[in-house]
Amino acid sequence: MTTPACLDFTIYQGATFRTALERYSVAYPVREECDGVVKACSGDPVPDADKVPEDYTGCTARMQLRREIDDPEVLLELSTANGGIELDDAWLRLLMTAEQTAAFVYGPIAPGWTSCIGQIEVTRPSGDVERQYELRFALYPEGTR
Repeated sequence: MTTPACLDFTIYQGATFRTALERYSVAYPVREECDGVVKACSGDPVPDADKVPEDYTGCTARMQLRREIDDPEVLLELSTANGGIELDDAWLRLLMTAEQTAAFVYGPIAPGWTSCIGQIEVTRPSGDVERQYELRFALYPEGTR
């Protein structure tokens, strides 16, 4: 079982959103600190030698953006099938085109939104599904149109 990493991002409406996430595991409990990942018990930095890189060979992934987790409306779906997610060794890369982010409706009332959530699920060649990330996005409106 994997524990999803929880991260926050900003989407600038009308601009390309691109980010790369490197995933690895360690054999002991860790926690996130301002300076990075540290050992949960001691607070010491996790040495690079202890990090085992993720292997995305043969995997697929998908993420649906929604205003809230239980909202039936999907704002945007990214996947390895549609090119919105790319898996490469230990890296998971997300891409939202400028056209996709320009189509978002900014505002506090549906169909608009100011923040949303997405969970990235990775499907292994065995068929096992892992929820690896829970991402929260803030939307900043575009002024140049």
